[in-house]
This record gives sequence, C-alpha cells and structure tokens, in this order.
Amino acid sequence: MGKMKNTTGYQLKTKKSSVAAVVAQSSLFSAPSMVDGSGKGGDISEKAGLRMSPPTKNAGAIDAPPINKMGVTDSSHTPKSQAVDLVMVDGEVKQVLVRTPSNGQCSIVDWVNITIHEDTWLKTSKTAYVDFIKETSRVLEEIFGFGITVDRGAKLNFYHNSWVIGDQFGFVCYGGQRNTMMITLNGTGCLNAAEGWEHRLYHFLKFQAVRPVITRCDLAHDDFESENISVDWAEQQWHESGFNCSVVSPNIERKGNWHRPTGAGRTLTIGVRKSGKYTRFYEKGKKEGDKGSKWVRAEVEFKSSDRVIPFEVLINPSDYFLAAYPCFSVFKSSVTPVRIACKKKTAKIAYARALEIMKNQSGKYITFLRQFFNDDDLFLSKISHPDKNCIPNRLKGVLASIDTCGNFIHDYNSIRLAPPEFISVPLNYYGQQWEQVLI
Repeated sequence: MGKMKNTTGYQLKTKKSSVAAVVAQSSLFSAPSMVDGSGKGGDISEKAGLRMSPPTKNAGAIDAPPINKMGVTDSSHTPKSQAVDLVMVDGEVKQVLVRTPSNGQCSIVDWVNITIHEDTWLKTSKTAYVDFIKETSRVLEEIFGFGITVDRGAKLNFYHNSWVIGDQFGFVCYGGQRNTMMITLNGTGCLNAAEGWEHRLYHFLKFQAVRPVITRCDLAHDDFESENISVDWAEQQWHESGFNCSVVSPNIERKGNWHRPTGAGRTLTIGVRKSGKYTRFYEKGKKEGDKGSKWVRAEVEFKSSDRVIPFEVLINPSDYFLAAYPCFSVFKSSVTPVRIACKKKTAKIAYARALEIMKNQSGKYITFLRQFFNDDDLFLSKISHPDKNCIPNRLKGVLASIDTCGNFIHDYNSIRLAPPEFISVPLNYYGQQWEQVLI
C-alpha cells in the first residue's frame, strides 16, 4: 500500500498490478506460525530446519511439457503495468487519468462537459445579486468567444432548464441538481471557439469556479491519409492485446459494412459506452460523404463515472491521449492536423457531396429546364427557395462560426419587472420573448 495524501479527498498511491496477488502468494508459501510450550512463537519451517519456497512450474517432470495451458502465461498478451493514482470522491474510489509525455501535439480536445456550483457566478460578478444565466453567458463569451443565444424551453441531462450556446455549439443546463450547472461544449463548438479557449477554460476552472468537475472529455487524433492508423489497424491491435490495460480484454464492436464496404465508412469501438473510457476509430472522410477519402479519426471518450479527469487534460491533451492504451505509443511522434485544417477539409467534402446530391437527384431536370427556359436567371428564379437566407442542413455545420451566433442574452439590458409581474412570468419567458420586455 502506498501513502495516504492529505489532498482533496483521500489519495492512495498504488500500482495496477495486483498487490493482493503478491500478498496471497507470500501467505500460501510461508508456513503458519505456532506457539511452543514455552509460550514463544515459532515458525514450522524454522523449527524443522527447512526453508520453504514456491514450487517451480511443472516441478513433477522437469523437462516434460505441460499437459495443458493452465498456469501458463503467454508473454505476448500480458498487459503492461501502469502506475495509477486512486482518490476517494464522495465515498467512491476513482482512478486519476494517467499521462505519458508526448513529443508533439498528437491530440486535441473534441468535447468537454463540466459541472460547477451556482456560487461561481457570485464570485465572477463580485456582487451579492446576479442573474446566473446572464452571468454565465458573459463569462462563456470571454472564454469561448460566444455566449448563450437561445432558451430551449426543455429539460436536458436531468436538469430542469437548458439553453443553447452559440450557433448550436453546446448547451447550458441548470435547475434541480443540487444547485449545480452543467456546461457542454460539443465537437462543433471546440472547432469554432476562439483560439486559446483551452487555457482560458483551464484558468477559469482552476482559480474561479466553485466545485468544478470535468464530467466528460473527448480527445481526438486525425490522420488525413491513413498513414499511421486505420480501422483495420485498430482491430489488429486488439487481437495483439494492444488495448489491454488489465487482464481482461476490452469489448470490441464493428459498425458499418465490413465485408462489402459501401463507401459510407466503417467504425470500430473499443470498450463500453457507459464505462469511464470508450474509444472509436472511424473513417471520418467517408462519414462526411467522400467515398474515396482516407481520413481516419481516433477518439477517446473519458467520463468521470469511475475516474477523475484532471483540468490539465485541457492544456496537455496529447499526454493523456498517449496513456490511454499501450498501442497508442505509435502516436508519440505524430502530429494531428490543427482545427482549421480539419474544418477546411470537412467543408470541401461537404460542398462536393452537396453538388453530387443535386446532380444525382435533379441533374436531368436541370439540364432539360435550362434548355427549355433558355434564360439561366429566369430558370434559377423559378427553382430557388423563397427564403434567400436558408441553408441546407448538410452545410450548416461547416458554415457555423462565431459570426453566425447572433446576439447573446447578456448583451441586452436587464429585464425590469415588478415582483408580482416577475412571479407571473413563465420560466421559459427569458430567452424566447425577453426582447418584448426590455426597457
């Protein structure tokens, strides 16, 4: 057993290799103590003049092969030991994420969920009374470059109320969960947040937030040309115990058409979604619509269900990504493309796929009607959507940015209502109709 640290909770230093096994082995091959007639304790082996030791493998026939594989370990499938930190959190023992120093930026943060106590906003606003939602929006704009835009008017993640961040970049959930608030920044939000948001969020959680916890964090590595990884490589690594962090191999599942690929992309998952670590390898380029793309993405999803996610994962994601599995050592010298490169590639695939869809579904009509009208301007005016600002769903994600977020709720004047009027206003009034009561 290791040392018990006087930190937040009780912290225990140990190793993943089972200490109980060592204790059991020493107990098994040591003789029991006895008490002789004089009352002094004695050891059987000492009194008999014998030195007992564990029997060697196949001791009955020194050079004979074993009759079965019981007790025989294949070294090629032996999982590597990892030093881990165990901490006590709310009466539960949890593992702290392990990190391995990396040579470069081989991973980026692709999703993050955090929970904080509502008193955080009293601390950031430095006032005794504050509108928590508006203060949340203001602080989020300082961190990410965008704040709260829309009230969803619905429950989410077991919270009574929820709001949208930016242009569908995430959510804020509040109410009914022991005075806590949940903030989610999804993959699109991570892609479009202002540069340096990871360091600003780290500083906020470390020095400003009250009772902050990272409940989920996804780390991703992209390989545009499939030079280092593929879904087939990941499957082979599983067979070679490359994902074994304990004696039992993690669960593995195939998704998509593996025997006769259709171009829609294949996915390989490692682990169980409900567990604290879940990994996906998928052909992202094909998923976006390019049937010939070699773009492969590896994503590791960490959750706080059985582990503690340190705030440092935001500023050093590569270190924690490398330590996720033994086979991830191949990423140590790899460099993942920066976010802007991923966004450009996604946009290129999306536009090419949009043209392909339009050509396949309406190409013959377009060719015929162009000749019929013999006037492209007139023809386009006949077939175009009446809403000039409409955007197809396939292109909304690639066109989203800080500039498309619109107005944030904290940019408007405070709502001034008399107490009786305030009480009579429905809960979802703020966010959908609040512009009508501005002074």
